Amino acid sequence: MSTGQRTRPFEMYETRVESIDNLSPRNVNVRFQLPQGKEKYFKAGQFVQIFVPREGDKPRRTAYSIASPPQLTDSFELCVTRVDGGVSSGYVHQLKKGDKVTVLGPLGRFTLPDNLPRDVVFIATGSGIAPFRSMVNDLLYKETDKNVYLLYGNRHDDDILYQKEWEKLASTEKNFKLYLTLSQPKNWTGPKGYVGSKIEEFIPNLKEKDYYICGLSTMIDSVKDKLRELEVPDSQIHFEKYD
Repeated sequence: MSTGQRTRPFEMYETRVESIDNLSPRNVNVRFQLPQGKEKYFKAGQFVQIFVPREGDKPRRTAYSIASPPQLTDSFELCVTRVDGGVSSGYVHQLKKGDKVTVLGPLGRFTLPDNLPRDVVFIATGSGIAPFRSMVNDLLYKETDKNVYLLYGNRHDDDILYQKEWEKLASTEKNFKLYLTLSQPKNWTGPKGYVGSKIEEFIPNLKEKDYYICGLSTMIDSVKDKLRELEVPDSQIHFEKYD
């Protein structure tokens, strides 16, 4: 692994699938290896477009947030949820180690400033966690002096993505605060409810934080409304919708 913090204009890459890990019944983490001698420099929070082959037609291009930190430059990881009837997610889920995939990137402006002006709160549901896996690890690698909060919501016990990673970071990094909540738990003994309903409970000094939100539109709109109700300035609310 090589390290780097530079960024370049987007490029097209012919990647090779290096590994596929099942994260949950509907989610996989795929690592794509760049061609030998190639490196990708990106900012945490950016995305790539993968080219999905279609018989008799041009490839479909689908965007997925990069789920690995920028320090990993000779490969990158994507977290992909299988959508019923979804052409692109179906394509990713049938990939095998060694398969070649064409990728365009990096793209996107859902990124952090070079110097955080205040503590930061990441709020996500489902695979909306992907860009925050990149951002959190990047901030901790750089030894930020700000507190980093992650409020992550899911429905069921086995829907939590990268759970062991988050719990390890929370136990080793004193300025990383982890809060997991489930809306339809089975055996879960932790917090229960939607992420928007937990903001006041988990986040101190609400108006003194920057908020980054990622997931589906309904969740994002609900959380934005809640933050505005709590008098958080719009300038401190940032989001990226996955639909």
